[in-house]
Amino acid sequence: MLFASIPTDLAAFGLADVEARAKELAAEPYAQPRLEEALPKPLLDLTYDQYRAIKHSPDGRLWDDGETPFRVEMFHPGYLFKRPVIAHEVSSDLSQVKPLPFDPARFDYTSLVLEDEVDWSSLPGYAGFRIQFPLNGGADQWDEIGSFLGASYFRILGQDQRYGISARALALNVAHPEALEEFPEFVEHWLVKPAPGDRELRFFSLLDSPSVTGAFAFRLVPGVSTEMDVTASLFFRKEVKSLGLAPLTSMFLFGENSRERCFHDWRPEVHDSDGLLVAASNGELIWRPLVNQTIIRYSAFAVDEPRGFGLLQRDREFRNYQDLDNPYQFTPSYWVEAREGMGPGAVRLVELPTKYESYDNVVAFFEPSGPVPVGNGEPLRYSYILKSKMHLEESLSPERAVATYVGVDPFFNDTRRFAIDFNGPTLQGLDRHSQVFAEITSSTNGFVTENRCFKNEHTGGWRVAFKLDTDDHNTDPVELRCFLKLLPEGRTLTETWSYLWHPEV
Repeated sequence: MLFASIPTDLAAFGLADVEARAKELAAEPYAQPRLEEALPKPLLDLTYDQYRAIKHSPDGRLWDDGETPFRVEMFHPGYLFKRPVIAHEVSSDLSQVKPLPFDPARFDYTSLVLEDEVDWSSLPGYAGFRIQFPLNGGADQWDEIGSFLGASYFRILGQDQRYGISARALALNVAHPEALEEFPEFVEHWLVKPAPGDRELRFFSLLDSPSVTGAFAFRLVPGVSTEMDVTASLFFRKEVKSLGLAPLTSMFLFGENSRERCFHDWRPEVHDSDGLLVAASNGELIWRPLVNQTIIRYSAFAVDEPRGFGLLQRDREFRNYQDLDNPYQFTPSYWVEAREGMGPGAVRLVELPTKYESYDNVVAFFEPSGPVPVGNGEPLRYSYILKSKMHLEESLSPERAVATYVGVDPFFNDTRRFAIDFNGPTLQGLDRHSQVFAEITSSTNGFVTENRCFKNEHTGGWRVAFKLDTDDHNTDPVELRCFLKLLPEGRTLTETWSYLWHPEV
């Protein structure tokens, strides 16, 4: 059923129209979708292989007329994507809105085998959409540069990138001890047809959940680093325990810092992201390598006014993955550049334990510290830019920690040996006689010894090596920080390496 309150003939369709609908929806009780009424049972019961058997028809793409540089393919409902999503097309001048009803002609069912027949024309909507653009080759090569599929998940790609990390519109109560996680869903999209020669794609989306509704405006600009402008207005039906803005979701199974936990795998490393980078309000850049332990790990980085944060894939060497089926060296880094409305709060990182690389187990988001308006019709408005980077990641933090190694001291089981490799243009320019010093601090339950800092002649960067001692019965995590300084003036050379070492439990 259409959420029919937006007229189809307007002076200029925009975010205000979607915001009005979100406000109206928030004033009503949440309507739990009745999936058994929305889709025929054969589609609700589709297996993975059956869903993949539904192909896109060559003639079923939106805007496949050669007039615009973008094309859109709609995703079929069914399998995991059981809630149909309503879609509309908006004219390039924003003056006309027309519905995009489900059209079976957009799909090829030749390879699909079902026991029961389905009236395809009766389906109420799609599951989402993917965006194509000639990014990696000539004008005739259509590359997928983005997709919106499942709850409020979406992904974007820049040049030469492969899917790995995902973004979400909103994260509620992620791994919270006092509340179940809530997954808001996009329930309606408005796709603006690009004008000939446009290098950006605009669209609007309506979000709904038991606690929150939302209006979102997106502007996608493809390139070497594809960017997505996001502007949002949230209306709260009720309070939430944890509000995550601009959330990012990724996978970390193991890396070079995982020697303590044995994974019986033939590959050296398996991860879509290997660390969190936070641009703090005071200008400091903080790098937190990811860890996969047997416990849920929570971290928070307080900021007065967020500049940016992201889950990055810094390791780009194939030899460190050796995986021809899953090219982890090509998965993008996602960087969130805050713009307006987020205010003071904390960048939060949640690391969930997993034994399988098919599960996303890392979530990062910004949680504002102030109260949110509930039930009064007032929105929480904010905006940010999401950047999908691979070639230009060094611009975020040029002098950076590129590898972390952790091992057990052979003589003392409660002592850990750390090695951190730093690299960057400035570090490359310093010879081995330069007075580079590692400033290392630890929380009170840890003791740092044997601090050494020296030129790594193999890479041109600098290595820090130290030991971490703890009490024999220590079960609490130890917070570590390290950055490099140039003496005698004491000038800071690098970002701050931040690590949470936790005894296995």
